[in-house]
Amino acid sequence: MKKLLLPLVFLVFTGPAFPQAITTGRTEKGLPWAVVELPGGDGEWAAVWLPPGVSAPAGWEEASGPVESVVSAWFPALSAPSQLLSALPAFSSAVAVILVGPVPARELTASLEALEAVTPALPLRAACRFADGLVNPTRQTVEGFHWSFPLPPLWDPRSELAPVLAFLLEKRWQKLGFTGPVRVEGSPCPLLVLEHRGPNPRKMLTMARESRAKLAAAVGEGELADFSAIQRREASLWAVDPKKVALSGVERLGWGKELGPLLYPVEPAPAATEALLKEVLLAYAGQAELWERERRTLPPEVRTLSSGVVLAFRETGSDVGIMAVAFSGVEGALAQALAQEVGLRAAKKGLPSQVTVALGMAAAAVVGSPEELVEALEEVSTLVGSAARETKAGPALLRARSALGLAPQAFAENLGVVLELPEGSDELAEAAEKFLSALPSGKVLRLPQLAPGLSWEPQEGPAQVVAVVELPATLPGAVAAEVLRQRLVAQGVEAELQHPAGKLVLLFGQSGQATVQQQDEALGAAWANACLFSAEDVGKAWASLSQRLVGSAAQATARKALSVFYPALGNGHWVAPEEKEVREVVAGLPGFKILPRFGVGRAASEDKRR
Repeated sequence: MKKLLLPLVFLVFTGPAFPQAITTGRTEKGLPWAVVELPGGDGEWAAVWLPPGVSAPAGWEEASGPVESVVSAWFPALSAPSQLLSALPAFSSAVAVILVGPVPARELTASLEALEAVTPALPLRAACRFADGLVNPTRQTVEGFHWSFPLPPLWDPRSELAPVLAFLLEKRWQKLGFTGPVRVEGSPCPLLVLEHRGPNPRKMLTMARESRAKLAAAVGEGELADFSAIQRREASLWAVDPKKVALSGVERLGWGKELGPLLYPVEPAPAATEALLKEVLLAYAGQAELWERERRTLPPEVRTLSSGVVLAFRETGSDVGIMAVAFSGVEGALAQALAQEVGLRAAKKGLPSQVTVALGMAAAAVVGSPEELVEALEEVSTLVGSAARETKAGPALLRARSALGLAPQAFAENLGVVLELPEGSDELAEAAEKFLSALPSGKVLRLPQLAPGLSWEPQEGPAQVVAVVELPATLPGAVAAEVLRQRLVAQGVEAELQHPAGKLVLLFGQSGQATVQQQDEALGAAWANACLFSAEDVGKAWASLSQRLVGSAAQATARKALSVFYPALGNGHWVAPEEKEVREVVAGLPGFKILPRFGVGRAASEDKRR
């Protein structure tokens, strides 16, 4: 028995040798098929591309790859013709069929004729959509980016050049300092993907976009020769993995592509390669996915410059910056007007901005690139030290403002600036520091000690009285000030918050009574009523402050600028104080008769004038 087996084994392994060959055709119904003859080996691989909804008979293995509806099976070479004759007609429908192995096409004629029972189907041609210029930031454990460009679809003959583009670009990509590979991925709409891994992905993506011309430079014969040498070695892998040839081949066959590149590498001319390279890289900006790790930003570095400007700077993970300029120590109406002017000038340059007004101060936050923000900061210089602006107010209110030392114009010491810039913006921050240090300074004032009680001047007409109350510069103090202001306004009393020399002051006044004394009594009654607030009043005041100070990134940066003058606004998280804390602030305020008050008008009797 052994003697009979030995000649048989010998014949199997020393059968006639033949070169690789490809035979293709279609059934009468139009189903494309192919036979790829490979020398050596003792098994035949069959691969079938199935349309959606069609299942494979038992014994076929589902492949994993770009075309997930491909199944494959292996048959011994000697019995392959007979087994395929019964196996292939079991498919009700198919897009393409390929046979790969040592069995010649002439021995598979009957199996191929049996394919007439299989209904042909067309592959679904997806619409190749590409959002050029899109950047999608994602949170990852590593930092870097994917940068992709659309390649010709698989049914386009130029798609054969995709591997050579990836080969050339990977060398150029890494020569420019980028770390990742370059590859082709996706089917039937392939993408050329350039990958980089490393810190500062936003900055590196910008550098990559600026390097497209270098990446699309002229293609030389030497570069293509290196590629061809590698491809020739890879083309011989059919001897190791014929299954891969079958799976790749059935996809190519289904899309109507030639099968030659399965066995013989494509060797394009430099001109054709360069033309497609330029078309891919220079016609598009690319679509990117950023990978960024979660990071906690450090507190800003705060400096008081020689001019008196307080500057806070820190780097953020964003690719745009935010500048906030706060005004304090001037009349509240002037601070608001200056902040609005900063926002208006930014808007004229097309930069988003947001103005925040609170507690007698105002701030403008501007969003833009670091260079744009430094230019916007230079615009602020024209507002510093400019001519004094007149504000309309009654004589009693003007006296009160004057007594508080509120300036009618802004100088360097009235500015608080916060710069939040992308990483690597140190030079721009230094330029801003030098610029702000040169701004004109005024006279730094301390809040004067105001005499308690009523001080008034005679004047014809209705009497006017304005009272001044200082509140603690804390978060409960801010809420208490807003509660009192809202309740006074609800009674028809004029009330405003001012912020002179780092203090929080509430000014409130009335007019209309015949004498100063009558007006003073009426104002005292309104004040007493304002102090009788409820928990609902505290909630309304907190909501009003929160609406102005909390929300967007611009608002948060503006609040940081305001906290230069009112530190409690920038301490920790924005958490509402308890109602009892607000009540303790109000309970600790002086009685109305002790409050400094300024009046004008007629006295009840001229001999009681003070």
